[in-house]
Amino acid sequence: MQRRCVVGIVLACMLGLVSVGQAQVGSGPGAGGGIGGGVGQIPGTAFGGATDPGAGPLAEGFRLIPSILVGQRYDSNVLFMAKGRSTPGLSKEDWVTTAIPQVRGLYTGSLATVEAQASAVGEYYAKNTGLSYVGTRVGGLLDVSRLVSRVWEGTRLRLSNTYSYTPQPPAFLTGDLSGEGANPFVRGFQVGRVNTQTNVFNVNLTAPLTQVLNVTGAYTNGFIKFGASQAQQPGQLLDTHYQTYTTGLALDLSRQDTVSVNFVGADYSYGTRGTFTTHGGTVGWIRRFTPNVTLNSTAGALVVEPSLTTGASSASTVAPVGNVALLWNGRTTALTAAYNIGVTPSYQFQSATLRTQVVTLTLVQQTVIPELIGVVGVNYGRGDQIGAGTTGFSYTAWGGTGGLNYRLTPETYLGATYSYSHNNQSFGGQEFLIERHMVQLSLAQAF
Repeated sequence: MQRRCVVGIVLACMLGLVSVGQAQVGSGPGAGGGIGGGVGQIPGTAFGGATDPGAGPLAEGFRLIPSILVGQRYDSNVLFMAKGRSTPGLSKEDWVTTAIPQVRGLYTGSLATVEAQASAVGEYYAKNTGLSYVGTRVGGLLDVSRLVSRVWEGTRLRLSNTYSYTPQPPAFLTGDLSGEGANPFVRGFQVGRVNTQTNVFNVNLTAPLTQVLNVTGAYTNGFIKFGASQAQQPGQLLDTHYQTYTTGLALDLSRQDTVSVNFVGADYSYGTRGTFTTHGGTVGWIRRFTPNVTLNSTAGALVVEPSLTTGASSASTVAPVGNVALLWNGRTTALTAAYNIGVTPSYQFQSATLRTQVVTLTLVQQTVIPELIGVVGVNYGRGDQIGAGTTGFSYTAWGGTGGLNYRLTPETYLGATYSYSHNNQSFGGQEFLIERHMVQLSLAQAF
């Protein structure tokens, strides 16, 4: 395997992730939440798989790739505890040993492509031994485009599902290259350490009507559920179920330009605490300036109709939605800069609708030293309650990850990373600040 293959994996993932709901399967110890566990997510793999020796592509046939990551980190806030708060008998900072065994399966045949990943996440805490845990991340993607093309030529159909169990729900996906992941809960809001289950199911369809006009559709169904908390929480956590759907038309104006118009909608349920729905439309534009530079953008508006049991307003509201992502794919550099504004659910304090904004910058850079790459990810997020009453909820969050990854062999990677996160949330006149520093050394081995 040549050095260029590492960046090549990143570029492929970037191109597959720029559109909402376009799930791209990567893999690896860094998948989803990045260092130290987190909500596992095959779409949005950390840094596009550039830090994973088991994330290579498969041309044809079947391949099974076992791998393992072991790491040691210093963590300044293993509880995700708000500043000024404490839990008797537990220390906020700790030294954590991580082991993530994983199996990745790939199959490419004449009719379908299948990619699957299953991993366990085990962590041992030196000071807070009672926090030690074993979590799991499983997911898969099925691409049956070649099969359905036999019925309707040129049709593309992809299905994916991801499931995770972890006590470490993340505020962001570390190094997520999409700019807008499929999970609406990963927007910057951070809760304390709590047992969390998530599941996201995705379907994406594109079918040609003419040589330049396509009908498109996407559907997502997911949930987040909370269990026992190992640290005091500043407010209640709300199990949430959601489904989103999109349908529209995409027109190729030229080889460089594609425009689209879409109907979009969503349903969110808090169980006995109420529901809210959204529906509206967007227009989109994809511009391919050069083979290495692409701009992907959408803009529109949603009507938000809440039916909640809290004191928030129940009046309908019109909210702007959209995203813009600039992708630069060079021979030795992969860069993504993205902005998203949308409507998402609040899952702490009270059932509510939030207007969220997220800015993401991700860089993967080949250095002058052979086999050594640098990775940088920066995120900023803000959320404000729509139709807030006297107990309105809002948050601002930002964080970053930087590090170096050295490919000792094509199957062995050594990594050193530093991460910082800052989350400030406000509810009912009270503020809760969560800060976290992490430094980790890791070894990843594929077999």
